[in-house]
Amino acid sequence: MWPKALLQLIQLAPHVTRLVPVANRYLQTRTDGGESGRRAVDGLRGELAQTAERMHGDLTRVSGAQAATAEQLTQQGKMLESIAADLDAARLAGNAIDARMARMETRMSRLWTTLLAGLLLIFVVGVILIFVMLHAR
Repeated sequence: MWPKALLQLIQLAPHVTRLVPVANRYLQTRTDGGESGRRAVDGLRGELAQTAERMHGDLTRVSGAQAATAEQLTQQGKMLESIAADLDAARLAGNAIDARMARMETRMSRLWTTLLAGLLLIFVVGVILIFVMLHAR
């Protein structure tokens, strides 16, 4: 059995010598491909790291802008509360002025009524005096 196997191996020797350069090229391209794959992976890692750094910087800027916006909103909220308080005070003052104007209108109406009654009384007294003076003669 061993002699037959050795005899077959000797017959295959010329074919193996032709296959060795092909196998060598295959293994060499495989190693080159592995190296280029590793280089590509390393390049991708570098690009991913740069992208992550840019995103981190962008997120930091966005966080800063968001904090500034929140601060502005807080300030504007306080200003709106102050304006609302001022509007309430102005409304109360306007209501007080309206009440005073209503009282003044009532007084003016009474004054005009009193004035007209006084003038009417003076006219009646004047007519009576004229009538009395004309009859007394």
